Amino acid sequence: MPTTREPALTPRQGDGAVRAVALALPGGSVASRRRPLRIAAWGLRPLLGQLNAVGGPAGVAVHVLRYRYRGWNGAEAHTAADAQWALEEVRRRHGDVPVALVGNSLGGRAAFWAAGHPLVVSVAGVAPWLPDGDPVDQLAGRRVLILHGDRDRSEASPELSLAYAERARQVTPDLCRLEVGGANHLMLNRAPDVWALTADFVLGTLGVRPLAPLITDAMAAGGSLRTPLPVGFGR
Repeated sequence: MPTTREPALTPRQGDGAVRAVALALPGGSVASRRRPLRIAAWGLRPLLGQLNAVGGPAGVAVHVLRYRYRGWNGAEAHTAADAQWALEEVRRRHGDVPVALVGNSLGGRAAFWAAGHPLVVSVAGVAPWLPDGDPVDQLAGRRVLILHGDRDRSEASPELSLAYAERARQVTPDLCRLEVGGANHLMLNRAPDVWALTADFVLGTLGVRPLAPLITDAMAAGGSLRTPLPVGFGR
């Protein structure tokens, strides 16, 4: 008999009243009932550090979701179900506060699936896995960021996220998609730029500081869905 597991949220750093939440969803596998890989959450540490440093004093609680299983697992969509659980757990802990979702790879798909929850105001996908046919209607009224390496040869391809963004822009005009030149799925060679822009988006959509001009320009009417992320943005 397989062991029954439960999802969990990492504790919040810091004290004081919470006025908003950044919820991070790590990557995983297409199909696996094994435990999640710790390295997937570890890869989010640069982002979490920036969000805690700037958002923490402004009342932003930062949480990471620990899934029950490593994989999405077909129609069971375990990762998406766990993301919905996490949003209800955020509500239980912090009340009806605005939430920004950040999903990496498999977590990107979960973030977009969960974006229709009433607490969600924005969603960011970093190298998100967005297969053909995934829904977009739930993005209405949300602000959206997609970041993808132009050399990503994984199943989470930039071609798929571009097609998804084209469909999603019909639902929400507040959407931008940026391409990370020279980066593969992990984007390690561009990590400072990627996480700096993601942090700007999260903090901006939660009202901590203004959105970066690069984001607002890319969201403008007719903005390219292949806007390049400048080298050195994260300096």
